[in-house]
Amino acid sequence: MIEVKTYAGLLRNHKELAAELGIDIAGMGRKEREEALIVAAWEKWGSDMGNHLNGQFAFALYNTETQDLFCSRDPFGAELFFYYETADGNLLYATEIKGLFDQPGFVKELNRELVQFFLEFTYIPGEETLFKGVYKLEPGGYLQFNKEIGLKLGQYWELSFEPDESKTLEDWADAIESAMDGAMRDICDEDEVPDSFLSGGVDSSYILAKGRAKCGYCVAYEDQKVSEEEDARATAQYLGREFEGVKVSSEDFFGNVDEFLLAYEQPSADVAGLSLYCGCKKVAEKSQVCFSGEGADEFFAGYGVYGNVKRVNMGPDPVYYGSTHIMSPSELKRYLKHYYPEKSSREFMKERGAKGRQYDPLTWMLYVEARSYFEGSILFNSTKISRGTGLDVRMPFVDKRMLDVALHMPARFKRDGENNKVALRAAASRVLPHEVAYRKKLGFPVPVSSWLRDPASNADIERAFASKTAEEFFNVDEIGALLDAFLGRKPRVSHPIWFPRHKALLWRHIWTIYLFIRWYELFFEDGAKS
Repeated sequence: MIEVKTYAGLLRNHKELAAELGIDIAGMGRKEREEALIVAAWEKWGSDMGNHLNGQFAFALYNTETQDLFCSRDPFGAELFFYYETADGNLLYATEIKGLFDQPGFVKELNRELVQFFLEFTYIPGEETLFKGVYKLEPGGYLQFNKEIGLKLGQYWELSFEPDESKTLEDWADAIESAMDGAMRDICDEDEVPDSFLSGGVDSSYILAKGRAKCGYCVAYEDQKVSEEEDARATAQYLGREFEGVKVSSEDFFGNVDEFLLAYEQPSADVAGLSLYCGCKKVAEKSQVCFSGEGADEFFAGYGVYGNVKRVNMGPDPVYYGSTHIMSPSELKRYLKHYYPEKSSREFMKERGAKGRQYDPLTWMLYVEARSYFEGSILFNSTKISRGTGLDVRMPFVDKRMLDVALHMPARFKRDGENNKVALRAAASRVLPHEVAYRKKLGFPVPVSSWLRDPASNADIERAFASKTAEEFFNVDEIGALLDAFLGRKPRVSHPIWFPRHKALLWRHIWTIYLFIRWYELFFEDGAKS
């Protein structure tokens, strides 16, 4: 007998699966029907079953007769799955890290070598986590475990681009439109009433135009220079939908840091993620399901860094670190008391992107992004925000049909010179005003830099930078000088020339260091602030 030990997900092709597998799902709730479908899929297709599922999923199936365990995760990595081998040879597993804490044999330890990875990338890329011995199953991966045989890891799906040069721009716009129509049709049950997050950009605007969301919610700020509220409001009015600006204040932002970190389990220095977390808490009071635009930038080359293809690809042995790489080894050595040179981010990202070197430079960058930042930060954020706030965040672009379009689309239809998301914008222009379809990406700005200068907001950062945790991990004079430089104070140590040259990065370094300190206090020091 096959038992479902744990499951998290949303299967978009549940109707097709039920018909193919001969399962009567009439009258079943979503969780019940999807658990029945994954059991039947395992019995029919075995370890290849993930290739037959469209959606996000992570699960563990246990054969009570053979005592074999089979666990798998979706190709995107939209759902999370963690595992841990105990000293006596047992395997612990859960869809959240905290689900491992109380299981027999688990020992909570810090993975000290990975601290520098977090500071460098602002998130944790790859399979390792900041908890020693806790690993994340790879997207498109599976594991099999039997106490006698041990652990076996495998991949049922691997990322591969196969450009189709036979199609025109209009053909690719047609393909995107068809994929979006299918995604919007299957992402909700008929009785669900969805809403949608809405910025001033093309991705969320296209989702609102193509779906049946009732209201567009925009995370907004008092500072209109960084707020997209008015542009979003105009789009909602054009489409005849309700609209609401959801104000996030500095009090909301800093007041939710602890809750955010506890929900995330691993620190994330993505300020847009924390701001969205705050917004989702407010939206959850009014809505149950809300669409979000994750995937569009990663599938169709929406980030500004993709305009630097030539620079990134320079040299005989280039390495692309992803969109959020903010610290160099020399900076890490100055800040950290212990730097692990053998834990090289260069070698890690070089290996991570090795199979992508067969492609053109832009596609190589997208390959690296998909295997690092997209899965480890963007999708990680969405999953953790959903669980932490109770708002069901669903992502129309994160659909196998849309991924199939992206994997076959040549690079020039994603980015052409200064123009990004070329084919996506062409598709969106069919249902949106030209100014919306072709509006420049703002990148979800959050006024954190100005907030951090307010003594009422940065008081806990001042405390943290002088704390016992700071003393354990950091050269406190160096990180103190960093804070001094940002706040315009006389530095406590000789002011390095690096600081005035990199003023735009100072707040990001401060924020990333602070979040690690606070995370460590919450998970390893009982959250003490003294």
